[in-house]
Amino acid sequence: MVLIYAQYARITLNRFTTSFFLFSFVYCFVQGIVQSLLFSLDLEYSTLTDGIVDGGRIPAENMTFLEGSRGRLHLQMCNDVPHGQSPYPCTTILHSSDPLPDQDVRSLRGWETGISVIPQVDLVIITTPSQSLVLSDQCIQTLLYPSQILQNLRREDITWISLQFWLLAISFLAIVNDSVPHILAVLMTRTISAAWSMYAIWRGLYFKANFHELFADPSTPCALDLFDEYWSKRQGYEIGDLVLSSTGLVFFSFLSWTLLKIYNAQSFKCVGAPDHIMHIHKYLMALLASLQLEIFVLIAGMGLWINILTDTAISRISAHTGVYKALYITTVILLLPWIAMGWYAIRHELKRTMIVFLAIGFVITTGWAIMFYSIVFRWSFMQWPYLGCFTVASFVLLIASIILGVVCRVNFGKGLRQYREHLFLYLPPHPFVTKFPITVHAEETLESLNFAPDAFAHRSASMSKHKSTTSKRSTRTRSTSASSMRKDARSFYDMDATSPPPPPVYFVMQDNELAGFDVVSPPPPRTGYGQQQQHQYQRQPPPPPVFVTLPHSRSTSSSSPSRGPESGYTYPLGTGAVGLNEGKQTGARGPGPVPF
Repeated sequence: MVLIYAQYARITLNRFTTSFFLFSFVYCFVQGIVQSLLFSLDLEYSTLTDGIVDGGRIPAENMTFLEGSRGRLHLQMCNDVPHGQSPYPCTTILHSSDPLPDQDVRSLRGWETGISVIPQVDLVIITTPSQSLVLSDQCIQTLLYPSQILQNLRREDITWISLQFWLLAISFLAIVNDSVPHILAVLMTRTISAAWSMYAIWRGLYFKANFHELFADPSTPCALDLFDEYWSKRQGYEIGDLVLSSTGLVFFSFLSWTLLKIYNAQSFKCVGAPDHIMHIHKYLMALLASLQLEIFVLIAGMGLWINILTDTAISRISAHTGVYKALYITTVILLLPWIAMGWYAIRHELKRTMIVFLAIGFVITTGWAIMFYSIVFRWSFMQWPYLGCFTVASFVLLIASIILGVVCRVNFGKGLRQYREHLFLYLPPHPFVTKFPITVHAEETLESLNFAPDAFAHRSASMSKHKSTTSKRSTRTRSTSASSMRKDARSFYDMDATSPPPPPVYFVMQDNELAGFDVVSPPPPRTGYGQQQQHQYQRQPPPPPVFVTLPHSRSTSSSSPSRGPESGYTYPLGTGAVGLNEGKQTGARGPGPVPF
């Protein structure tokens, strides 16, 4: 129950997270319904054409091959994949440019309630409750082409329906985990979906023209108006899907961009990360986004290929079906553990685990690259653009994951993990969620770096009055930066006026590199807090001094303290460098870190 409340708190964190989740939920079901209508229509006409073709007793290993352009279409039937072999495995069914005697164009009425297919010697009799039609063997062979097209469209519909629920799942994970990779995966998937919807409109018109030229013209063997109503209905559904995909892309682009800015600010605003950390973090986010997309793209691409391999004429043509199935099963078994391994390794900078991750990724990529040596795979890749798109996307993501993985592995140990993990984190205020600290280990970190103890004092607000004009300007700049960051942090969490400010974070730099950091306890409530809020935050004693090592490369004295990089620097939250106090032996008080 606590977990449910925590997830609800994340979803309702602010208007952007709530809108993102609600739009994801609505678009999932609305687009899922549209895709379901497309699937129902494709299934209906696919069942019709399959029944007619099966009644024509066409061998199961035969498939069609269409060449040419509008007005010069060349439809062939093949019992093997044509690749220049001798004898050529294809025979011509129809040249649309060949003159044939005209006949009256017919229509098949009442087939929705059922048909009866009666094969004869050179023809097939189709009987419905309202009429009977006689179709020649050449017409039946021609109908094998739309039968294969409709089967592929059914596979596409199932994939798109699955995609909607996968999008809803990763959108939910993006919100409850404040996950930048999930947001990027959603945005990229929405972009690809909108692009494919535009392509589907053009492809529908292309198929409609081909079907009319092959079946519905008076000079064709069939002269049968069977698909005009089908394409009219399908075009209406495809336009609706395009509108939903386009508007969804606009909405989610705005929401994703807003959330990305918020989550990126949340990740680094509290630590004032330098530029090289930000660059490393971008590579990390790109890798995690690629892994998220691979979960669906690679599984869907493999599923489409295996379905073709087991449920079409390819299953009787392929000579290495067992090898392809073994590769598919191996990939399915390794995929999710491989993605989880990469996700864990790059977040915790585990070098050996990362090497294993890269090795498995190389094996998977190599195995599927070898598939292009297969003639039947290349044939399916070229004949079905949908499979080709998923295959190309899978390879792009696999190669990108390996390259980005190598880049992330090279950047291990350069400070990203320390910036990400050693923070004093809070869940957003919510009636069901309370703030909690995550312990940091600054003392162990500093001790492991061979730092010897020394002390520096914390500067109070009144001390700034005794500084020079330059110091005042520097302090004012730091205060403005800290105030702006504090304001942004509150706006993200929807903090009210009674919320305590976030705790200060101190970073110790030596030779322009991160040496360590520490976090002090949250400050007590400000004067004027109501009794109802004060009991939630106990007053804390003043924070103890932080002891750090200050290795000196030159001699120093109390009257002339060293202020070079050799002495060390501290970086307060989101501000410039402030020198450490080195004058404690003579009672001098150097400027300490300015808390956030």
